[in-house]
Amino acid sequence: MVTGIVINRSVGGSLQHLGWLVRVGLFAVIFTIMAFVEVKNVGTAFRKRKATAIAIATNYLLVPLFAWGLGWLVLRHYPDLWAGVILYTLTPCIGWYLIFIDLAKGNMEWGLSLLPIDIVLQGLLLPIYLWLLIGNVVPIPVSTLAHSVTVFLLQPFAVAYATRNLLSRKRGRAFVDGPYKRVVGELKIWALIIVVIAIFATQPELDNGELRNVGLVIATITLYFLGLFVLALVVGRTFRLGYRDTTTMVFEITARNSESVLGIAAVAFAGRPLVTLAILIGPVIELPVLLVLTKVMLRLRSRLVWPDIA
Repeated sequence: MVTGIVINRSVGGSLQHLGWLVRVGLFAVIFTIMAFVEVKNVGTAFRKRKATAIAIATNYLLVPLFAWGLGWLVLRHYPDLWAGVILYTLTPCIGWYLIFIDLAKGNMEWGLSLLPIDIVLQGLLLPIYLWLLIGNVVPIPVSTLAHSVTVFLLQPFAVAYATRNLLSRKRGRAFVDGPYKRVVGELKIWALIIVVIAIFATQPELDNGELRNVGLVIATITLYFLGLFVLALVVGRTFRLGYRDTTTMVFEITARNSESVLGIAAVAFAGRPLVTLAILIGPVIELPVLLVLTKVMLRLRSRLVWPDIA
């Protein structure tokens, strides 16, 4: 972010014609995230109908309302930052939350089965949520929202899924899980670095006064994570889901898919760098918070009575 802002200042915001770098790079980033999502795991979610229904209702009804309300309390006088925070919070993670489920001894099988469900629901509901929750904050045509979700969420998933299946048939599963996975991992890192630099370097010249409000975004996102943790814990305990399922829901609800919404922001909110800035701040806070929540859940595992733990 700093590199992009320095480049932006040094050229006086004259690189806007290079905005295509952002779009191409973002497609590559989302492709790498979707590259190893397995649809076949979805059967477990349908066998755990009660827990899955609770997780979906919490993730797609309570979470958006909570994020919008929190943004209204803190950021309603800064619409671009408010829009960015809402956008960041709308998409559940489709990858690295599994690491924290594993570390905290949650239900990994159920966590894997929720991935394809989240991908489908994100694609279907994002245009609606963006129109309802962000449309009144930063007006944007519904057609633009639908186009951005299709290009930077659904299309990368389709291409990634088809590529993995083709390589599995032609080169074998060992190749996909070995050399191909390593190449995809490297591509993701460098594509994301280039995208973040390009996002800020290709904006109109950024204003110092706008950048000073970053502290409000940090406070809002921190409160968001704390509130979601309490919400997930209360829901899990209320419906007696057990430790493993409650832990899975804690991380499935708190972790966010910031890379996908970057693509949506790049198209739907072009020329509004503060929307993107708010989204990029999210993962900086998210990682340490998820690590702390891992420790907290392991403590609660031994200190509370759980239906699935004697």
